[in-house]
Amino acid sequence: MLSSLPPLPPFPPLPRLLRNPAFWYVAVLAAMWPVLRLLPPERVLALREWASTNLDNLHPWPSGHPVESLAVSAFVPQSTVWVWPFFALSVFAVVSALGARRAVASLALAHVTATALTEALVWWRIEHGSLPATEAHVLDTGPSYVVVAALTVAVARARPVWSRAVWLLMLAVAAPDLLSGLGDGEVSAVGHVLAFAAGLAIAAAHRLGPSRTAVRIRDSKSVDRSAYSTPNK
Repeated sequence: MLSSLPPLPPFPPLPRLLRNPAFWYVAVLAAMWPVLRLLPPERVLALREWASTNLDNLHPWPSGHPVESLAVSAFVPQSTVWVWPFFALSVFAVVSALGARRAVASLALAHVTATALTEALVWWRIEHGSLPATEAHVLDTGPSYVVVAALTVAVARARPVWSRAVWLLMLAVAAPDLLSGLGDGEVSAVGHVLAFAAGLAIAAAHRLGPSRTAVRIRDSKSVDRSAYSTPNK
């Protein structure tokens, strides 16, 4: 029975692993678990307040710090801190499918886009009286937009193909909590839907472009031809 299963991909050597941005993202999220437990509660609250991607912090300088909050927020879980490193393993699949630079750029864009659109919705609802003004100061941190986008891309593009079932299961397990309050217009739930849509867009864009395997084969053939060609005189 076990012999019929496809072989697992080989574990990458340490230097290659250390160059993988997915490794560092998972490592930082894992490190945040003991850090947030060991820090005094007032320091944890201060960190989350500073990193929150709310309207106050996203206001342009000098009254806000939008770049800093957008960057740090993706590394500071707000609840169930121990769960996020496991879900963030999906970033490895995204890096494998897209390459390191494209993966980082794509997931960062998904995080920024989902945040910007949800906070624009908060601003609009405050302006029209459907949300209290205090919503501009709420705590709003966490890696969920990055992770949802990464899980979505992994479900669509992960290799080997059978591993997509693992990412789909993880996404399905997280979905009820991620979408809680969507019917009532809960901002984070709307953001998770946007992150899912961003993940689909990333996967579709990758499908339309040349695969990394095809590029490597093409480059390899080009090198072989150049090695055996006669130089011009």
